[in-house]
Amino acid sequence: MHILQIYESSEDDGKKLKRREKNRVAAQRSRKKQTQKADELHEVFESLEQENSLLRKEVQILREEHRNLIEALKAHEPLCPIIHRTVNLASSPRSEAIVCCLPR
Repeated sequence: MHILQIYESSEDDGKKLKRREKNRVAAQRSRKKQTQKADELHEVFESLEQENSLLRKEVQILREEHRNLIEALKAHEPLCPIIHRTVNLASSPRSEAIVCCLPR
C-alpha cells in the first residue's frame, strides 16, 4: 500500500468518525425534542381532562337546577293568578301582572 493511500484512508476514517459523532448528537437532540413534545402534550391532555371533568359537573348541576325550576313552575301554575285571570291583561301593564304573582 502506498503512503498516500494510507493517509487518505486514515483521513476518510476520521471524517467518517466525525460524521458519525455529529449524527449521534443530532439523533440525541431529536429524541430529546420528541420526548419534550410528548411531555408537553401529556400536560395539555391532563389539563383538558381536568377541565372536561369540571364542565361535566357544572352541566350536571345546571341540569338539576333546570329540573328543580321546572318542578317549581309546575307547582306554581295551579296557583298563578295570571294564568287563571279572566280579566283582560291589556288594561294593566304586563310587568305589573307578572310581579303580582312573584313572592315578595
